[in-house]
Amino acid sequence: MSRLSELIAPVVKVVTAEDRRGDMITAAGILVTALALDALGLIRTSWSGLPDVPSWWFAIPAAIGCTALIWRRVRPLAVLGVATVAFVVDVVLGGSVGLIVVLWEALYAVHLHGSRVARHVSIVGVALLTAALTIAIAVVTGQLRPTVLVGLQAVTLLVMPMWWGTNVRQGRELTAAAHERERLERERGTVLLRLAESARHDAVRAERTTVARDLHDVVASHLSAIAITSGAALAGADDPERDRAALRSIRAESLASLQDMQAMIRVLRTDTEPGGARPEGAGPGDAGQGGTGRDDAVRQIAGQNRDTNGAGGTGSGADLVAASRAAQLAPVIEQARLAGLDLGVSDPDGVLTGATPLPAAVDHAVYRVVREALTNVHKHGGARADLSFAADGPLEIEVHDVGAVHARTARPRADVGEGTGIGLVSMRERVESLGGSFWAGPGDAGTPSAHRRSGPTTAGWLVRAVLPLPDRAGAGSVSPQRPAPGVTA
Repeated sequence: MSRLSELIAPVVKVVTAEDRRGDMITAAGILVTALALDALGLIRTSWSGLPDVPSWWFAIPAAIGCTALIWRRVRPLAVLGVATVAFVVDVVLGGSVGLIVVLWEALYAVHLHGSRVARHVSIVGVALLTAALTIAIAVVTGQLRPTVLVGLQAVTLLVMPMWWGTNVRQGRELTAAAHERERLERERGTVLLRLAESARHDAVRAERTTVARDLHDVVASHLSAIAITSGAALAGADDPERDRAALRSIRAESLASLQDMQAMIRVLRTDTEPGGARPEGAGPGDAGQGGTGRDDAVRQIAGQNRDTNGAGGTGSGADLVAASRAAQLAPVIEQARLAGLDLGVSDPDGVLTGATPLPAAVDHAVYRVVREALTNVHKHGGARADLSFAADGPLEIEVHDVGAVHARTARPRADVGEGTGIGLVSMRERVESLGGSFWAGPGDAGTPSAHRRSGPTTAGWLVRAVLPLPDRAGAGSVSPQRPAPGVTA
């Protein structure tokens, strides 16, 4: 059976081909069928026909109609016209069943391959032909019964192929629409996969940017401080007391860098442990020598994410206040002075002493902004800088480097290498993520009028950050132009 199917399959493929080859095979098959019906004597079915007409004349209109069927796919309405003329000639000869088959195929082709106009023309033509035939029978016979019988036969013979062709065409259109929907779904799936891949790449890039910023904040400032302190000590004359102080500062910075790096690794690894479990071997005893313990650092870093709800990070409860990291700026300030920087500090609201409680995220941002700004002063500035805090509304921080040109005394410069350009970007991102504002630029340009606390400065470089504080009047907005507090030496 399978062997027979294999032999028949090529023939079926050729016969059912949707091209000119299939049309020629269909036309030839219908012609053979019409001639066979004529040979069987199925001619002169309407009346006796013209006198003395040989039977082979019926093959002429059949051949004409079947030849026209070769173009049924490209010119269906014209083919129907030729088939109709052949049918009329056949009726004049007496009528045959073979021409009825030819007319059926022509009507079927119009409603399968024809345009909307061609279909409408065929419907109107069939309706007029049926009406005319019915009226003619009524006039000739004068009886109702033969009139109704002929009318029903005409409708059945002529409407059926049109209905069949319409159903096949609609089925093909539905199949094509289903295939188109399938194609669109595949394209949609491909687009969604591309969007997901793009989102994944964006997430990876964002994560890399975040890790780069955190690495810069955690490591670069400490290493820069170590390089600056050691460079300043090496640049001056031998002084045992100063050198010992520099070594103590370098050791403290090294330990702080190690603790911050360990805390950052702990935070990153927490997301990879099942259920947020602590990595093996991590515990409160991992603080290291001379440090404050990594758990505190982890809580401080994690608190930064917990307190960034809304513009000002206005959470509630104990999460808003953590162990002060701004208090750790005292060694940073002392280290800056030890490296030769004439640094004046103004803190009337006690930000450095902890008198003004800060949310964990703001506290962490204050430490990073001040530390990075002072590191930049060491790298690029002069011998004099002013640091000021104000917290009567939003927390305002200014670090003003008066510049090397206006410095009264020279400061030993350390070779700390080229900057990465991440520092200012990191400070801006931290401040703006908390709903604050950040500005950095030449001191002689001054800050924008909306952010200026005092008149324009005359030289150097100015870094200014405004951070909103919760549960304070005026939080989230910058105070109007207010005289800057006096900077104490």
